Amino acid sequence: MRITGIEPVLLLEIPFLNAGRGAGGYYRDRLPVHLGYVDTLPQGTSALIVTADLQGRETFDTSAGSPLRLLGEVLPRWLVEQVLCALTLPAGEIGVLLAGDFYTVPALDKRGGSGDVTSVWQAFADEFDWVVGVSGNHDLFGDAADRPRLASGMHFLDGDIVQLGDRRIAGLSGITGNPRRPWRRDEQAYLDALELLLCDAPEILLLHDGPGIAEHGLAGSHRIRHTLEQADPLLIVRGHAHWDVPLAELTNTTQVLNVDARVVVLLESPR
Repeated sequence: MRITGIEPVLLLEIPFLNAGRGAGGYYRDRLPVHLGYVDTLPQGTSALIVTADLQGRETFDTSAGSPLRLLGEVLPRWLVEQVLCALTLPAGEIGVLLAGDFYTVPALDKRGGSGDVTSVWQAFADEFDWVVGVSGNHDLFGDAADRPRLASGMHFLDGDIVQLGDRRIAGLSGITGNPRRPWRRDEQAYLDALELLLCDAPEILLLHDGPGIAEHGLAGSHRIRHTLEQADPLLIVRGHAHWDVPLAELTNTTQVLNVDARVVVLLESPR
């Protein structure tokens, strides 16, 4: 599956509250929703929704006086009501690719807090046909950083592969770092796990951490990039480090879709 283009004009910007530093430091922000096209979607699929790093909460005017929900808890319904209804989609399933980090502390007074994101996965599963994803380094499931047991239609990946339609989707959760902390592997262990996945030749690979392209000012790991460039071309979906552009390409023509703090809706290119 190869991305053929991403429209320069956004479909929508969704307001939300972003965490600040200290009490009352939160601020109003906007989540961009992009429209992109691929040569072929997974068989039986009419659209893919791809996102990561939704580290915010809904605004006070949408909460109706209730505790502020995680951005990822409310986003799926907003996408159905405000985005997908305006697109002419063919018959088929709508799938979701999640690249991790969906928690923000309730008081919005701390950046980088960790917490339970099971409700975010469930919110996407409630609105769409299937969900495939990996964990970010701030994600917990229940009160633990363990592989979750999710309901039917949700596929959590960490060093494994799932087939949906005619596409093999692989995933590696977490980031490089101290393995005593949640969702971290030391760098060599991470690279070894990545190489094993690439040996199975997936068409799509979900990562939270990911490659950088230093010559274009795009943050990420040069060792992950080197490993990916030794493999056959594929589509990488990543989060963790924000890029000003959503799409870039490695030297072996592997595409990297960066969805940190953005949503990309992928449709099949018109023929």
